[in-house]
Amino acid sequence: MIKNHKTQLSIGIVVLVLAFLIAIQVKSVTVNNATESQQNLRVDELLGDLKKEREKTEDLEKQLDAYRNDIAQYRKDAEQHSGYSKFLSEQLKRAELMAGFVDVQGPGITISLSDMGNRKAANTILSANETLIHDEDIRRIINELCAAGAEAICVNDSRIISTSAVRCVGPTILVNDTKMAPPYIIKAIGNADQLSAAMNLNGGVIDNMKVWGFTISITKNNKLVIPKYSGTVNFSSATAIEATQEGAAE
Repeated sequence: MIKNHKTQLSIGIVVLVLAFLIAIQVKSVTVNNATESQQNLRVDELLGDLKKEREKTEDLEKQLDAYRNDIAQYRKDAEQHSGYSKFLSEQLKRAELMAGFVDVQGPGITISLSDMGNRKAANTILSANETLIHDEDIRRIINELCAAGAEAICVNDSRIISTSAVRCVGPTILVNDTKMAPPYIIKAIGNADQLSAAMNLNGGVIDNMKVWGFTISITKNNKLVIPKYSGTVNFSSATAIEATQEGAAE
């Protein structure tokens, strides 16, 4: 009889333990499901916000194109009715050309940059970060091209202008706030022989990158097309100094 009581007591304890474990498991599953639901809801909200921002951007780009078309039509009308307007229009075209606000074409070179295919270079094992093209590499190349007389430059068809920024955000390179991915294609319009010679200098930026094992090619082109800058430029602090104000400028 005592033995039966002990057996029943043991079974009761086991049942209680199992019930406790099941209750904990159910609670854990409930909490996990609730957390997952919240995360899914947050992801849906972020995707919705991203979609709205993209739609806003598309609308702004359409408005910008419409304004540009209007300006082109106004310019055309003015040129037909006034010699002075034609002069002003030519000056505006020249300013737009220099600012990077129009598509351009001409001779030049194309530079293709790719990350390393392996992590071993010059008998040295490199870290994963060292095998990647970085923003500073692209900036150095752009600087050398400018010094060699490049008249227009773009990176993966993103036009470089005076306010352009080339920077890294995590592992991603941004040019004019546009995400870039290798291969990085840099186009430069100018004297092709001069630009090519500057890029192929011994000990230059390209030469040093090749030593480390980066895949780089330089091609001369008789005709390149570089698109205009597609963003907007706003000057809220800088203003032009009139000729009569030069002496009074601080």
